[in-house]
Amino acid sequence: MKKDNVILFPGLKTRLFQFGMECLKERQFEEAAKLFEQAREIDREDEEIEMALAVAYYESADYQKAKDMTEDMLHKGIGDYFEINDLYLMILMQLNMHDRVVHTLETLFEEQHVPLEKREHYQTLLKFSKRAMNNKQESNKPPKDSEPSILGKGDFREQLVRISALVDKNIQPYKDSLIELLNDSQAHPFLKTVALNVLMEHRIQTPVQVTKFDYDGEFVPAELSDVMDMPIYQAVVSKLNEELEHENPVLLEQLKEMIRRHQFLLFPFDFDPDNGSLWAAAYRGFGHEMYGESWSYEKTAGKFNVDPEELENAISLIFDLEQHSPATV
Repeated sequence: MKKDNVILFPGLKTRLFQFGMECLKERQFEEAAKLFEQAREIDREDEEIEMALAVAYYESADYQKAKDMTEDMLHKGIGDYFEINDLYLMILMQLNMHDRVVHTLETLFEEQHVPLEKREHYQTLLKFSKRAMNNKQESNKPPKDSEPSILGKGDFREQLVRISALVDKNIQPYKDSLIELLNDSQAHPFLKTVALNVLMEHRIQTPVQVTKFDYDGEFVPAELSDVMDMPIYQAVVSKLNEELEHENPVLLEQLKEMIRRHQFLLFPFDFDPDNGSLWAAAYRGFGHEMYGESWSYEKTAGKFNVDPEELENAISLIFDLEQHSPATV
């Protein structure tokens, strides 16, 4: 067998594909991608190789290549349309291309091409992406008044460094600005938590008003506990350990890290309602969404013994929190 004057061993494509699949199972995603690329060089018409390579690109966080591949496959009609489309939507979510998600899903719904078993999943993605687009538009609006002087000019990371540096400085010249920041609707919730931690470190006794998401309350910084000492956090992680420790330990670690990020974003507020089973079910459902898996609100609610409507509201908040996580800023 020859290709471009290079002699290929019989069965080489199959062996490369098999080795690539083994690497996928072992979560060696970059190595898997290299093997699939070599197999694809031998045969560019093999749909299994095309799909496996797109998955390897996605899992190795090479989202641009994964996006280009899945778009090309959808355009050419290669493979199972909805399997590829699900992967494409997940890639767009990782790239924060929510306008593309909305356009893709609205087109499918308008043309009535959505299978019954995928409607709930697609409707959830559509609602989240629309909300994410609205949040982005709101965050791009200029503030009504001049922003707190502690923020000054610069991007998110520059502002974060500026606030964090106050832990070891004389806080008095900046105290009022930090307090104003906590009640500023334009300020990022992550920066508010950092500002509040600075006030806690300096044992500030002045009550401060904090607004985040749909929460609003008054707190004394010196009296607040550490962000990771919130009891609901431990309850949620304990429930997820029971559910995923043996079934999917990789997903368990991803969700635990996500909960820590979200707890930091919410602080000093806690998950409401105070129900560990509800939030464990919500994060389990979000895990299904992350991987484009088919699942049911009713079945998940029944498994964790929680109300399906409360579960939907909880997952909606998780979507909002993830959209505001520093990784997506």
